[in-house]
Amino acid sequence: MLFNSAIFLLLFLVVYCLYWFLSVRGKHYLIIVASLAFYSWYSVPFLLLFLALIVWNYFVSLKLLQKKIPWLLALTVILDLSVLGFFKYFYLLAHTVGHALGIPYIQELRANWEQDYDIVIILPIAISFYTFQIIAYVVDTYRGVITEPLVPRRFFVFILFFPQFVAGPILRSQDFIPQIDTPNIDPERMMRGLMLIIQGTIKKVLIADNLGKFTGPVWMSPENYDAVVLYTLPFSFMARIYCDFSGYTDMARGMAKLMGYEIPENFSGPFLSTSMSELWTRWHITLSTWLRDYIYIPLGGSKLGEFRTVMNLLITMGLGGLWHGATWNMLFWGIYIGFFLVTEREMRVAGIRLLPEGIVGDSIRRVYVVFVFGMSALFFASPDLERTQSILAGMFSFQRGEPITGFETVFFLILLSFVFNYLQYRPRLHDRLLERPRLQYALTIVGTFVTGYLVYLYGDASGSFIYFAF
Repeated sequence: MLFNSAIFLLLFLVVYCLYWFLSVRGKHYLIIVASLAFYSWYSVPFLLLFLALIVWNYFVSLKLLQKKIPWLLALTVILDLSVLGFFKYFYLLAHTVGHALGIPYIQELRANWEQDYDIVIILPIAISFYTFQIIAYVVDTYRGVITEPLVPRRFFVFILFFPQFVAGPILRSQDFIPQIDTPNIDPERMMRGLMLIIQGTIKKVLIADNLGKFTGPVWMSPENYDAVVLYTLPFSFMARIYCDFSGYTDMARGMAKLMGYEIPENFSGPFLSTSMSELWTRWHITLSTWLRDYIYIPLGGSKLGEFRTVMNLLITMGLGGLWHGATWNMLFWGIYIGFFLVTEREMRVAGIRLLPEGIVGDSIRRVYVVFVFGMSALFFASPDLERTQSILAGMFSFQRGEPITGFETVFFLILLSFVFNYLQYRPRLHDRLLERPRLQYALTIVGTFVTGYLVYLYGDASGSFIYFAF
């Protein structure tokens, strides 16, 4: 059930109409029921697995509040990661082992099991997001960040809050628990929520889905297309995934506001960053901070010497890449990002500055960031390394081939994604809009009808959110 589908909007409207007639306890139970219904729409067996993990981690957290037991924490984290690893990385591990041992049957285990036994291991939706959120809660309990036990109802609301649990943002205890018993709505928050939903729907339905429609076939057969198309391809995907994922985040934040809650922003104008280090503080913010707090710092962070710092950065980013998908492409993507983070760090440590401060220097740095991050899409979006190599070969040889239909539209949509990126980078523009209530109400009313019509026309036919696969 997609946020950008008519059925979801209808169900949310029903839930919302009931929501504000209930007490806080009633609101909590309604959130839990709606969340369970939302997930069961996808898969009841996977919902039962999800609930089993929630219950286990809840009782472990209660035990850790009473006594710090290192082996219990380690066992729980290993269990959580093992479930994630089985569903997400089993075939990658089998392929790697089969290749190393020279056993073709194991190397192609997915296809062989499907053909021989009709068995396929399917990735449960949202498993990466809810696993990280659960692990963070248990670890924070052990560290003493969380000092008071939650009653089961409040814990289930925190983990299951349906606007965000499918694809983030990854909630931390300090983000949500302090406000869990005090949902509050006022006209300003309602308007902000509606505008976020409208904005997110436009990003997803009009920009991301259309970019996917125009450029999707190129990723599958890059050898057939002209070099101009191949040069445009990584930047179109950069714009697409930004509008797809930040569009989801906008919708999630908007629905949370309508329900009286605030959840964190996941993007903050990343394409106007002046370094890759800055971009990583503005892109998928809740994941980058999770990786910092639960992988990079426990590895030693920057406190064990320069060599260990570099290795910790590369390991963290490599694991962050694998979190996004069970392919070697994703590992290379993470290491690719890590390489530039390490390079920038070493230059800062050595006091090396290639460009002067000021508008010209910052403009060149922004171009550098967009180029480096855009080219990372060759690992992130390609189905495999062979097609990544094919795209690079076509670029360097100035390959002649087919154009794509709607090339001008693709170029326009990329520019439009940068407009939304600019509005995030300069949030003062949003604040100015809120200072004009009449304009805000007019835009909200018109935008609601326009967005509703777009969802009616395209919503159910549009693609699922890219991060649903993670």
